[in-house]
Amino acid sequence: MNRLLQPLVRIVALLTLLLWGQMASATLLLGVTISEFDDNFRNLIRQHIEQYGKELDVDLVVENASSDPKLQLRQVRNYIQSKVDAIVILPVDAATGREALSLASAAKIPVVFANSDPEPSSWPAGSAYVGSKETDAGTMQMEELAKLAGYKGDVVILEGEPGHSGAIGRTKAVEAVVAKYPDMKVVKKATANWQSSEAATLVAQWLKESPFKVVAANNDSMAIGAVLGLEKSGKPLGDFLVGGIDGTREALQMMGQDKIKVSVLQDARGQARKAVDVALMMLAGNATESHYWIPFQLITRDNMAQFSQ
Repeated sequence: MNRLLQPLVRIVALLTLLLWGQMASATLLLGVTISEFDDNFRNLIRQHIEQYGKELDVDLVVENASSDPKLQLRQVRNYIQSKVDAIVILPVDAATGREALSLASAAKIPVVFANSDPEPSSWPAGSAYVGSKETDAGTMQMEELAKLAGYKGDVVILEGEPGHSGAIGRTKAVEAVVAKYPDMKVVKKATANWQSSEAATLVAQWLKESPFKVVAANNDSMAIGAVLGLEKSGKPLGDFLVGGIDGTREALQMMGQDKIKVSVLQDARGQARKAVDVALMMLAGNATESHYWIPFQLITRDNMAQFSQ
């Protein structure tokens, strides 16, 4: 989009919100703020939320926080001022999520977090989290990579955004699996912020510093970046085992080419639809839980044909 038009588009969106807040309508309005549209998986969640809203005849206003905590909090305040019925948040980080939770709870507007748990000290009434148990993903991924490696070899870990619950849980689980096997060890780990380009740069640098066999990436984009880094460095991919998490279309394509060995499906559709469902349950006055877990599923070349998002 032309940069000169971006402020105008934002003003129009906010005016639309204010208009909705002043109108009496039988149709429910949900305000949705996504931490980053450019992230493949979070963009999938956005698409599924929008599709499900159409199916349910629920109106949505969806905003991109662009990984900016201040922008996301401003979006939440705008939703509150506009009196949306409920808010769905994919938080930029845990601290931003906790502040957003406080704002929404004080305004008595139901709020559902998805994909990244802000991990507050307590969940007030009218709030909940929908996601997947991140340690399960890291465990599934690394156990399969360890098996393929014959339970020996050096491991590097590509981590997601610092402070993100997914990055923390997945990395912790990968390290726990590696620690089980005497002939395996983690020799390098660093954040690539979920980004393919950053992962490619890190892997190329690590190749100059220390030998390794296994690459455990916290998401598929970084796994793809690892493959690109290995290829650019002229290394034969057959000498490495690369694993990702999310089960994205791009990763499955690389799995079909035998470049990525493992992924773990994080169900974008399931998280999106459950987040909307929980918000509607709250609005209907139904009892809700603090956490709703959407299971991960291991993907290998043997079963990859059955997975798509």
